[in-house]
Amino acid sequence: MSLASIDILFAVCAIASLLAGVWLLLHLPSVVALFARNRAIAPSGRPHASRAMTWFMLALFNLGWIACVLIWIWIIGGDANQAIDARP
Repeated sequence: MSLASIDILFAVCAIASLLAGVWLLLHLPSVVALFARNRAIAPSGRPHASRAMTWFMLALFNLGWIACVLIWIWIIGGDANQAIDARP
């Protein structure tokens, strides 16, 4: 495994989590509709995103930041040193 591959993997996870988080912020009425047990919150006039897409973005957001934390722990712990091929 090259040194750049860990950085690329970390960047892909971080960007995926960032994009999913922005999508969730832009579609907050869909997130509220997904978890609303009662109708105390008035629905907006805008159409909502599908429930499947909202669940997918929630999963992508959480998987992205959890993967970033795990990669960071793996690097800080020193276990990544054995996985790196340092030859030029």
